[in-house]
Amino acid sequence: MSSQKQTKVAIIGHGWVGKAVHKLFPEAYIYTRHEGTKEEVNKCDVAFICVPTPHKKDGRVDTDAVAEAVSWLETDLIVVRSTLNPGDANKMQEIFQKPLVVQPEYLGETPNHPHLDEKNIPFLIIGGDRVDDRRKLIDLYFTVYNANIKIRQVTAYAAEIIKLTENRAIGFKVAQIQELYDVCQTAKIDFYTIRDAVYGDDPRFNLWFTAVYPEKRGFNSKCIPKDIYAWAAWAESVGYKPELTNAMLKRNKKWIKNGK
Repeated sequence: MSSQKQTKVAIIGHGWVGKAVHKLFPEAYIYTRHEGTKEEVNKCDVAFICVPTPHKKDGRVDTDAVAEAVSWLETDLIVVRSTLNPGDANKMQEIFQKPLVVQPEYLGETPNHPHLDEKNIPFLIIGGDRVDDRRKLIDLYFTVYNANIKIRQVTAYAAEIIKLTENRAIGFKVAQIQELYDVCQTAKIDFYTIRDAVYGDDPRFNLWFTAVYPEKRGFNSKCIPKDIYAWAAWAESVGYKPELTNAMLKRNKKWIKNGK
C-alpha cells in the first residue's frame, strides 16, 4: 500500500474499540449487524475487526465473531483489534489462509485517561508472521501518526500473549493498591499519604492505577478481568497452574461484591 494512494479502510464492529479506530480513520466504511454490506467492505484495502470477544465460563474469550468476520473478508489485509486467546490467530490463518495481523488495543476507561483517544497512544504492537503484512499496517499508520510512535513487531502469538499479560500486570497493580487501601483504613492512617510517598516520590514506581474509588472497588473494567481470566486459561493450557493469578482473581471478586 503506497502512501501515494489513499488506502480504503473498513471497520467491522462499532463499539468501544471500533469507534476509537474510527477517530483515526474518519473516512472508514463502517460495518455492523445493522449497518453496511459485506460487498462494500470487500472493496476496501484494510479491514479492522473490532467485534466483542466476551468472557466464557472456561476463562477463555469467545472469538466466534472474529472468526466469522475473517471467513468472509477479502481485503488485502485483516487487522484484528479484538482480544484473542493465544494461538487463535494462527488457527484462523490455517483455516482461512488470509493476510492477518493482530494489533492489541490499549484504550483507557477512567476519567481523563491519556489513552482514551487512539491518537494519543505512544506505542503499537503489530503481531503477524509475515513481514509484508506487518509492513502494510505500519505504512497505513504513518498516515495518521508521526515518526515518534514506538512500533514493536512480533508474531501473532506473541501479540495475543502481550495483550493479556499487560492487563494481568495492571490487575496486580490495582490489587496491591486495593489491599494497601484496606490496611490503611484499618490502621486509621491516610491512604494517599502512603500512596504518594511510595508510588509518587520513588522514581522506581509511578502513580498509574493507584486511584481507589470507594464505591467501585477492585478491577472491573471492560477488558481487565476478562483478559486476566483468559491469561490464566492460557497458562493452564500449556501445563502451568497460575496460583498467584487465580488468588488475585478470587480476591478481586470480593472487592467487587463487598467493596472490601
